[in-house]
Amino acid sequence: MKSKRSFKALFWPTFIELLFFMLMGTVDTLMLSNYSDYAVGSVGNSNTLILMFAVLLLVVANGVAVLVSQYLGAKKSDVAHRVIGSGLIINLFVGFILASTLVYSADLLLNAVNTKIELFADSKTYLQVIAVSLFFVAISNVITASLRSYGFAKYITMVVMVANVLNIFGNYVLINGHWGFPRLGVYGAALSTLGVRGLMMFVYFILLLKVLKVSFKDIRLDISTSKQIFKIGLPSAAESWTYTLMQGIILSMINSLGPDFTTARTYINTILTYIYIFSVAFASANAVMTGYYIGERNYEKAHKETLKTVFRSFIVVLSMTLVVNLSSGFILNIFTENEIIIKTVRNILWLAILLEFGRSLNLILIQALRSAGDTTFPLVMAVLSMFGIAVTSAYFFGIHLGLGLFGIYMAFVFDEVFRGILMFFRWQSRKWETKSSYLENTE
Repeated sequence: MKSKRSFKALFWPTFIELLFFMLMGTVDTLMLSNYSDYAVGSVGNSNTLILMFAVLLLVVANGVAVLVSQYLGAKKSDVAHRVIGSGLIINLFVGFILASTLVYSADLLLNAVNTKIELFADSKTYLQVIAVSLFFVAISNVITASLRSYGFAKYITMVVMVANVLNIFGNYVLINGHWGFPRLGVYGAALSTLGVRGLMMFVYFILLLKVLKVSFKDIRLDISTSKQIFKIGLPSAAESWTYTLMQGIILSMINSLGPDFTTARTYINTILTYIYIFSVAFASANAVMTGYYIGERNYEKAHKETLKTVFRSFIVVLSMTLVVNLSSGFILNIFTENEIIIKTVRNILWLAILLEFGRSLNLILIQALRSAGDTTFPLVMAVLSMFGIAVTSAYFFGIHLGLGLFGIYMAFVFDEVFRGILMFFRWQSRKWETKSSYLENTE
């Protein structure tokens, strides 16, 4: 089956996929908000810790995505299959180790981020159940990265749409107890997500065999290919892990403010997700196209198209941020009646104009740099900025000066905008053009 490798053909399926994937999380939040505001805070707490570990799965997925797109651009599809096979074997083991670690260290991790007693039991329940699903996510990540690189993002969209319907049904039955099932609350939401992710992995594996034509003999560990995956994937995932570690440290500050602010953070992140997905879709589509151009050695095209993507994303993100702020009162009344939470969230959403601009700039340019093989610079800047600016500013403004959650989100803005500007100058320097020389030596 022929794939489509144009920006639009990659952007729209990726956007729809992300939209429905995020809807899955929003449905959990919305259904749990009817059960309890603190249940929402518990899930938000657990998800931060889960992400801190789940990003390690991106070591392989990022490496596979970059290498597959480059080898396809270089007309080396047999090597692309070899990359996918090695990626699956590696992530199979990584997923098992991460899932086991989270299940057995739940108490330790939740205490490390100052989880309040009101949230602890539900946070632990959700954390342990969702941890098991990381095994499924590990396999799925490699396959979806490969499907995107081949230009088959539409299949991912279909899977995620069906998964959303199944998740809504699972939540309806299990959270509040319908059709004879017990009222399980947070545990029910976690079980629904676990089951759906298992089904998704099964379907993705069928697509791997039928659409990408990867055979079982391709699924083996190749040492030289694995080294290439880690060379690209490790810095990329280390940067993502730095981000989630920063979020974990700052979460402990937010938890110290009280459960209302922990819950407010969850609502803020849920709302901003619907702006964030535009940036992610732009970045993902551009990253695949950049990989093709790099494989073809068309550096000028890669440079110009990425700058065009930055401009498009800026217009869309600015428009969406304004829409969200103007309708924030209506949106929040859907989730909660707690006036403290509503006031806190509405004030912080105005900061999102700068926050999402910086985040969009980072996402697009960092993924473009990764696709060119330039992974070390974004990692070094991430460590310096996230800990040197975000964490220190969050403590200074949020805790020391007493600005609370507003001061903490100011710190996020400083970090994202600063790094975004650095990434722009890095892209303009064109030093990334020398980072993919290994392609000539691959047979």
